[in-house]
Amino acid sequence: MIRINLGKQGLGKVRFALTPLDVVKDLLFSLARSPRQLDPMWQTAAVQALSARRLGLLAVVAGGGPRGYAPDFLRPEPSGFQVALDDALHHVATTPEERIRYELTAAVGGHSWGHTAADRPPRLLLDAMERGEKYVAQRVAAELEQFWHTALAPHWPGIRARLEGDVAARAAVIAQQGIAEAVNQLAPNLEWHDTALEFRLATRGMYALHLDADAAILVPSVFAGRATFCGAEPPGTPVPRLPLIVYPVGPDDRLPAARGEELIGPTRTRLLAELAQPRSTGELAQRLRLSPATVSYHLQILHRAGLVQRTRRSRTVLYQRVMTTGHAL
Repeated sequence: MIRINLGKQGLGKVRFALTPLDVVKDLLFSLARSPRQLDPMWQTAAVQALSARRLGLLAVVAGGGPRGYAPDFLRPEPSGFQVALDDALHHVATTPEERIRYELTAAVGGHSWGHTAADRPPRLLLDAMERGEKYVAQRVAAELEQFWHTALAPHWPGIRARLEGDVAARAAVIAQQGIAEAVNQLAPNLEWHDTALEFRLATRGMYALHLDADAAILVPSVFAGRATFCGAEPPGTPVPRLPLIVYPVGPDDRLPAARGEELIGPTRTRLLAELAQPRSTGELAQRLRLSPATVSYHLQILHRAGLVQRTRRSRTVLYQRVMTTGHAL
């Protein structure tokens, strides 16, 4: 079990975040640890990207070992709600050498791999480590970028919309029922007790960790099946990173399968509520605090479903919800 003691001050600093890099790591980890839970479309896309681009080091580092540990430096602490991919990749490439050494040594030394001949770390990883921690960080960052553009970039607007929709739904629960209830709804293995976050590990008796923190970051994932913890620190770290907890998006915001997608979710419901009068994509983005790309993605789906209509006024395209039987949708 892992227990994160936040106290009353830390409770008010629990926040959400999402980045493209988190999606990359979650997909790679799911591919390695639970491929049967992935839609075949995503299995194929990930495998083809790794193979076509020869991203062997990334596959080894991000996939985790038999005990499920993948180095935390692949998921830098997000500085805000949304972090650009380039900024996150820069953090990976410039990870302090002591962190790289600490996390990869933990993996190679048995935290992820066992001690039998069959479980020894791949030669590819050992060769990279022999070239130094700086090389590993830069090489992994480069491979992360290649994987992103090959496997995930075309799907990012839809994925981001679902992540934002999930956060909006969680925020509504916090406003109506409080942070404790919102946390208890995130994942079956995550709970709120008094002023602490607790979650159970996949393997009982694996280890126990108790730590104090001034804040915590919650990250929704379209690929994760359970809550996971990120925040291990090398001894003597001057400024420890904030604990980060990845949790699966709610059932109303699941990643679409290859054969279809859900029509109405929290984000589209909010859009329809705003469209009692004509509004542009930019105006909706400002009002709902979403990116224009996310708003455009949802508007196109609602338009194809016949729930909104669009008209052009000068150079601006305006959207408005369709009224039926004399009542607003």
